Amino acid sequence: MMTGALDPLLERWIALFRGPLTGLLASGGASWHEAEELAMDTFAEAWLGRDRLRGDAQDSAVVGPWLRGIARNLEHSRRRRAAVHRFEPLPPELAAPSAETDERLEALRIAFGELRPEHQTVLRMFYLDAASTKEVAALLDVTPKAIESRLFQARRALRVAADRVRATAAGGTS
Repeated sequence: MMTGALDPLLERWIALFRGPLTGLLASGGASWHEAEELAMDTFAEAWLGRDRLRGDAQDSAVVGPWLRGIARNLEHSRRRRAAVHRFEPLPPELAAPSAETDERLEALRIAFGELRPEHQTVLRMFYLDAASTKEVAALLDVTPKAIESRLFQARRALRVAADRVRATAAGGTS
């Protein structure tokens, strides 16, 4: 239980990187709930070890990659602990979509699963987590221009894959 206010620097880190870190962790295979927990654990670990940060703690270009590294280490630890639970059944809504499921949404889901992991990651972080290109760039340790390029490529790949899925479902050829 919290007894006092958070340090303004920690609050800033959480405000800037909570969503993008959650998306990054979710794109790595964690459930959304696990990703949120891991993101908050990342902030706790980072705050406790802030003396090991090399660079300006106010600079998001320094803090983002550092947090990403901590998150990656926590995610690897989670995977090692969960190794015995690898073969879990799909949730019912994914295993057997209902007849009312919008066919375009289903095509997007299938197409999204066919994308390269780096395309999935950048789309999740930018669209689902509503992170700016600058925030995504800081977490992935690339330039904002590189993120813009990846977003362009990812959207194009998603459009092509979704069109192919819909054509296949309609009995067409790919």
